[in-house]
Amino acid sequence: MPKDSRQDIHAMLQSSFGDSLERDRWVKLLCCLGGSSTHPAASALLEEFGESEISVKHFLDLLYGPEAVQDDAPEAVSAEYGYEEPKHLASFLNAADIRLVRVAFLKKLHRLGQAMPRRQEAERAYVELRSHVTTALVTPEELTAWAEAEQNCHRIISVSHAWESQEHPDPHNYQLGLLAEHLKETDWVFYDYLSLYQSSCDEDQERSFRAGMKHMHLLYSHEGTSTVRIEGLTPKECQKKDLDTVQVYSRKLGRVAPVRIKDLVLNDVPYASRGWCVTEREWSATRSTSRASARLSRAGLAPEEHNQAPTPPVLFRDRVSKSVGNKLHFTRRGDVDPVLKLQATVYRDKARSHKNLSMSHLDRTQFGIFLDALKDYSQLERLQLKHCEIEAAALCKAIEASPITAVQLEGIDTSQAVEVVKGLMHEKMRLISVDACGLRGAEVANLVQELMGLEGRQLPQLNLNGFDMEELDLVEAVRSVKDLTGASELDHKSALIQVCDTWLGLPAELQEKIGATATKAILQAHFLGNLKLDLEEKVLGDAGAQGLTEGLRGLSQLQQLTLHLPNNNIGDAGAHGLAEGLQGLTQLQQLTLTLNWNQIGDAGVQGLTEGLRGLSQLQQLTLNLWNNNIGDASARGLAEGLRGLAQLQQLTLGLSHTGLGDAGVQGLTEGLRGLSQLQQLTLNLWNNNIGDASARGLAEGLRGLAQLQQLTLGLSHTGLGPEAQTLWLADTIRWLADTMGLSYTVGAAGAQGLAKGLCFLVQLQQLTLNLFDNKIGDAGVQGLTEGLRGLSQLQQLTLNLWNNNIGDAGAHILAEGLRGLVQLRQLTLHLPFNEIGVASAQTLAEGLQGLTQLQQLTLDLRNNGLGDAGVQGLTEGLRGLAQLHQLTLNLRNNRLGDAGAQTLAEGLRGLAQLQLVLNLRNNRLGERAKEEVLALLNSLPKKEIEI
Repeated sequence: MPKDSRQDIHAMLQSSFGDSLERDRWVKLLCCLGGSSTHPAASALLEEFGESEISVKHFLDLLYGPEAVQDDAPEAVSAEYGYEEPKHLASFLNAADIRLVRVAFLKKLHRLGQAMPRRQEAERAYVELRSHVTTALVTPEELTAWAEAEQNCHRIISVSHAWESQEHPDPHNYQLGLLAEHLKETDWVFYDYLSLYQSSCDEDQERSFRAGMKHMHLLYSHEGTSTVRIEGLTPKECQKKDLDTVQVYSRKLGRVAPVRIKDLVLNDVPYASRGWCVTEREWSATRSTSRASARLSRAGLAPEEHNQAPTPPVLFRDRVSKSVGNKLHFTRRGDVDPVLKLQATVYRDKARSHKNLSMSHLDRTQFGIFLDALKDYSQLERLQLKHCEIEAAALCKAIEASPITAVQLEGIDTSQAVEVVKGLMHEKMRLISVDACGLRGAEVANLVQELMGLEGRQLPQLNLNGFDMEELDLVEAVRSVKDLTGASELDHKSALIQVCDTWLGLPAELQEKIGATATKAILQAHFLGNLKLDLEEKVLGDAGAQGLTEGLRGLSQLQQLTLHLPNNNIGDAGAHGLAEGLQGLTQLQQLTLTLNWNQIGDAGVQGLTEGLRGLSQLQQLTLNLWNNNIGDASARGLAEGLRGLAQLQQLTLGLSHTGLGDAGVQGLTEGLRGLSQLQQLTLNLWNNNIGDASARGLAEGLRGLAQLQQLTLGLSHTGLGPEAQTLWLADTIRWLADTMGLSYTVGAAGAQGLAKGLCFLVQLQQLTLNLFDNKIGDAGVQGLTEGLRGLSQLQQLTLNLWNNNIGDAGAHILAEGLRGLVQLRQLTLHLPFNEIGVASAQTLAEGLQGLTQLQQLTLDLRNNGLGDAGVQGLTEGLRGLAQLHQLTLNLRNNRLGDAGAQTLAEGLRGLAQLQLVLNLRNNRLGERAKEEVLALLNSLPKKEIEI
């Protein structure tokens, strides 16, 4: 219906009857406006509202379909959102006013026996969390901080569930109980009844609801979320009695009121027969890992059961067309076509973007669907299959026809796994990894012998992990591969065998014994000089960590060791065990120990410190302990251990979210002072209670590091005041005048300190500044540029200025600052979500023209307003970069038309040796223009183009 005609009818009905229509009135109106009471909308109205009244707007939506949202309509969400970056997800949720729910609030409701409230009532609810009272719903500010954080303790979980009654999705509190009992208190949940405004809505709430529905698929397909599927309806034994009540909104009363269970309009259609539930499951299957969608029942979360492959749109359309009206039910018949179109769009977008894909626990049927989908993954490089019922020949054929160069198999039938290895042994493949597939020593030896016969061929790297064998078999397998290759390393990148997960899945009482035996068997192969074990989230506990220690003790020749052990329930005893294993590694020169998200306290850190003290040859140390139960005492003890590492040249300490205070930083500073040979330091102290005094002390400690060349500091979300941060940064930088590389993540106040201090770093060669989302504006850019101008030796520069209100004046100032950096070889500028238009783009282009030595350029200008004229000006600047051989240019959502795109392509074509990554999506290009752009750029030697 034409918009004007609909508005006329809307106005007429409002003037005659007000904002709502009684039942008798809307039935009569159906006959006048839609033809008869048998109009398709009539059944939907009767089913949804019964004898209730209905708003005029909703009545017209059901009669004529939802009103089209115009580009300039207030409720339209103008920004386009990607599937990977946390900021895109947060921007969507905040723009649409969708609120996530704290699981702590769900636990409170469950404990009190209360039902979930609507979004409208939940906004006024509170919950006690970690000894302080906070809102039941996550605030927009918290969501923005989540998107910006490097490490985060909050998972975002989207719940896919059935509405068990028309008035309330969970009248029996069954779904609430599952979520409260099986999710973590720190999780944030999207649950439609709590997160979206429910009827009856005012105008603003209706606008929020529509904005949320426009991009609802993001919540079930974004890489920053996971999905929990509650596929079962409330069991009979868990249902409330007929006379029990639940609080729901009453249209007649115009408020929330108790309604008896027997008076609700119940809906017992199974989850698998509901159109929207099936659609949410489809969206969830498009993520890069199938484990991101898990079924939740009374038995708990089951990410290893009932997993689904991404379904090609043709197959999904066929499945839906055969099921609608029979097995698959939609709220409205008109929902079917939009669902099909959106499923196809999400599927294609995700399939074309994934470079890494992990599928787990697919049965034979789902694996067949996955093989059919694999042809659509045009960028896929690495494929991981875990516990899938594969067919080796079909898999090899599909992989050969794809761009995949690396395959990892885990928990696959032994015979099928061996056939895959044999079938993929050709020049195209880079890596084949077989993990926990039941291989025994004799089978490995036979496979190795067979591969030895493939002389004259460039073979891929072969990793054989997680052996199911006795110690002698394991050693036999290792020796076979060593004889073939002369391998002296054992790690993810260069090893031919990597052993891990050996003791997983065994009874707790056997973990230590089997872990020690299997680890010793592989580690006592004395040729090893480099070992990497990745055991993230394997629930090793203290017993597993101590078992690992047994294997480490015999590695007297080891020079490089990486132990990746986050989220393993390792406590103080396990940390002590690891320390004992480290003490014998006297030749160790490089150590990476990742222990994030464990349960290590002060005693455990003290034990680790004892282990570090004996490593006198250590030159590189990375120790990540964030989100453990450590504090000031731990930091002081750690400082004692660091002080003895006289040869240390590179140090990374991750101590974010640890409860560190001023005393701890003071102790840590004492340890840093003794590291006279230190050249590179990374110190992450995010989210700790650090005050001005400790910051000054840290500055004093850094001042004594005479050999320091590269410094990375993370100081966001600390107790450091703005004025102190400004002065401290300026003072610290002044004393690091010989520093060659610098990376800071600070707030807006810190930017002023950076500007004051940078001028002292006349030898600086590498600089990274993260100032995203600080609203520094043009004035802030001017101050920052003053500091950049004196860095005449700078060769590598990264500026992250995302969302900083930078306009034409700021862009002009920035360009002037860049023009003087004549030695610059690598430049990365992140400027999305600013106010950069035509004039800004031309000014930036002029600044780029002076960078005659530039070889690598990344320019991110998403979501600005360049248009054709701006892009044409930018192209002029790029044309003059004769030394440029790598360019990443993101111009997504910039109102770019055919003329501008063609000018850009012609300009880039002139850089004959250019390796190009170009994003022109969400602009105003016609199909013919897209083809012309691709044709013009076809001559470049290497290119990735999204258009």
